[in-house]
Amino acid sequence: DIRRKLRSEAFPFSCITELGSTEFHFSEAVPFLGVSMHAGSKVRKSLEGVMAVGPQDRYREEDPYSERFIQHFPIQIIGRDSRFEYDLNWEIEKAIYDHRWSKWGMKVWNRKLSDAEREQSLEKFREFHAVLDLVVHYLLDRFKEICLFDMHTFCYQRDEKGQWWENQKPDINLGTKSINRIHFSSVIDPLLKELAGHQLQGRTLRVAENTLFPGGYLTRKFSRLYPERVLVLALEYKKMFMEEWTGELYKDSLEVLVSQFEEAVEKMVARI
Repeated sequence: DIRRKLRSEAFPFSCITELGSTEFHFSEAVPFLGVSMHAGSKVRKSLEGVMAVGPQDRYREEDPYSERFIQHFPIQIIGRDSRFEYDLNWEIEKAIYDHRWSKWGMKVWNRKLSDAEREQSLEKFREFHAVLDLVVHYLLDRFKEICLFDMHTFCYQRDEKGQWWENQKPDINLGTKSINRIHFSSVIDPLLKELAGHQLQGRTLRVAENTLFPGGYLTRKFSRLYPERVLVLALEYKKMFMEEWTGELYKDSLEVLVSQFEEAVEKMVARI
């Protein structure tokens, strides 16, 4: 249905995919799109008893509100399920965490999943990436180069609670390790400079490149397939806009960060 609507240019349209993995919004064909793959935290009911990590701990390690950064993008692809069920930011072989492992200090599964249980989750993984691939190929048929904003957030209070500006980690990290950095430097460098000039609560934001996160599966995949046509910008925002442990949202801070990001994107896409 998405493919048919794209071909017939039946814009705007929005949907939730058949298996429920993905929320999709498309209002016009432009050379950039926003992806928020870990905004959701749903786990299907049949796995709730198998999963060792509880809803509150899962939510803390998801990327809540990351979809707000792309809320005005003409093209939005948003993951609705928990990364603890299947992680969209890894190759499919690693998308379901091994039951013997811990993630962020937490046991994920009470037992090994059956093949049928795994396959049901991996079908949703495939569904999300099928939508993304479809849109990327659609845009590449229309534009010489496109930019994919891969939005994430990260916790900074796992070891010690404190104010965001007291934490030594950068406030925004851009992962570019797999990108054709030289080819896209005229786009990346001004974006980094623009983001670094912003402030929150009277403090200048600290912006870094590849300090926390070099980029994930989308960066590796599309940079390999289209090294000079698809620029994936994997952006990690420190959770300055919420209380990690309780989930309380600091609405004013989020609105400031989103507004600043949108301003930087508007200037950047003009260079694509």
